[in-house]
Amino acid sequence: MRAPRRRLIPAVALLAACAAPDGKPPADDTAAVVTCDALVITLTEEWLDADLPNVADRSHTPAGVALGDIDGDGWLDALMAYGGGATALRNDGTGRLVLAPEWAAPDAPMPQAAAAAILDVDGDSDIDLYLGRDGGFEDELYYNDGAEGFTRVIVAGSTSATSTGAFADLDGDTDLDYFLASTTTNTEGAEVVAGSASGDGVMLFLQEEGGTFVDATDRLPQDIRFGWTFQGSPLDADADGDLDIYMANDFGAWLGPNRLLLNDGAANFTVAEDCACELEMFGMGAAVGDANGDAAPDLYVTDLGGPNLLVNDGTGAFYDATLALGADIPFSESSLTSWGVTFVDLDQNAWPDLAVTYGQLGQPEIVEQIDGGAGWVDGELQPDVLLLGGPDGFAQVDVGWNDPSRTRAVAVGDLDRDGRPDLVTAGKYFLRQWHTDGGCAPGVRVTLEGGGQNRHGIGARVQVDVGDRVVTQWMLPSTTASMSAPELYFGLGGAAGTPRVSVLWPDGATDAVTDVAAGETVVFTQ
Repeated sequence: MRAPRRRLIPAVALLAACAAPDGKPPADDTAAVVTCDALVITLTEEWLDADLPNVADRSHTPAGVALGDIDGDGWLDALMAYGGGATALRNDGTGRLVLAPEWAAPDAPMPQAAAAAILDVDGDSDIDLYLGRDGGFEDELYYNDGAEGFTRVIVAGSTSATSTGAFADLDGDTDLDYFLASTTTNTEGAEVVAGSASGDGVMLFLQEEGGTFVDATDRLPQDIRFGWTFQGSPLDADADGDLDIYMANDFGAWLGPNRLLLNDGAANFTVAEDCACELEMFGMGAAVGDANGDAAPDLYVTDLGGPNLLVNDGTGAFYDATLALGADIPFSESSLTSWGVTFVDLDQNAWPDLAVTYGQLGQPEIVEQIDGGAGWVDGELQPDVLLLGGPDGFAQVDVGWNDPSRTRAVAVGDLDRDGRPDLVTAGKYFLRQWHTDGGCAPGVRVTLEGGGQNRHGIGARVQVDVGDRVVTQWMLPSTTASMSAPELYFGLGGAAGTPRVSVLWPDGATDAVTDVAAGETVVFTQ
């Protein structure tokens, strides 16, 4: 095993002092005498309907976006899945994304798509592309030849209407498989309520040698397949060393509640019977993060009428801590329908934040029918919401990231390499790039070079010591219809460094480095 490596991010040289954004001192006593700047998030680039591909009917399909270094130049690029046709975006080397539709598909336009991912699918050390497609079309992989050429491969049998393709090593053989979360195409909610429609069916694909994916859907419980599943989030819910799947299901009262699928380690899944996480809701997304600092993976699940924070007791049993930790977003005409969500420490204060996208559903008649007397109004303008985390939980703030458009998806990545995670959002009908500034000085960025064919170390747990606390994140970059960059950003709350950064690899092996300065990137190689 090679020793872990670390390197400096050149753009980060000076430390600003830091405290929690609400003025409270951070838990790290070494940083308690200093203060942080206010967090500011600024829109830097946007592409509207006329700028995006229009090779197909774009009216139905929601949008997704993925971030990753496609060309290996050290700068994060992007892939947008869109009803009108997918497109790549190249980073110009300053942090600005530039539309490059012919980059990955020079001979023909990329097709209409509903979900995107950027990652090394086949483990050959270059970056591939994934597009999940609507019902009746099969998902597509674009395998990178290492010289900016791509070979398009169809995932045979993947004909369900893809909402999210979540990649992880689900069967323990060190390559990446994927869970295809599925809703359905061109079906209105009224048909579900009337009992005349269901979902196309979630699917499971296991990778075999050579990058071929084989349909293994028979390993899933068949009686829970045909809901409307917007996202299947991998996480090791029960701490047994393999990745389970949490299904965020829409129309739960009609098609089945959210489900936790437990993995036996070989990608045979059963429904958890006592997780207390089977919410009967309108689930759109499920983010995985450590909301309360106990190193167990928690879930933040979006919904109509207000998201829910489910805290894991460490055994795979959850309890609702939405109100206790201040993670509630009360519904109103301007905050009814939440979609993609992610945990990320945007202000670098060493506490996770929650970036929650909102956007009008656009079906007022079905909202009126299903609200149960709550008085829901699906407002035309529903701003995205940021919940900043701190020692006492979360607090809703307005720092500029409040786009009221019909946002559907969010991805995280340090696009300009200044050490701070930025955001990219996608919706109907737009793509937007957001720059993060202020807050605490940049902390530590962690990337993984995993063993076997799981080159990004997806599923690994990374921990960083910050004062008397241990901050935990997981390399689980999937979000609704999307994928964040496969790297983790740990704020240090203004501390000059951390005494220890450690990783627990998916196979149970561990590595650690010590005495890491703020502003450094740690690259663990298994």
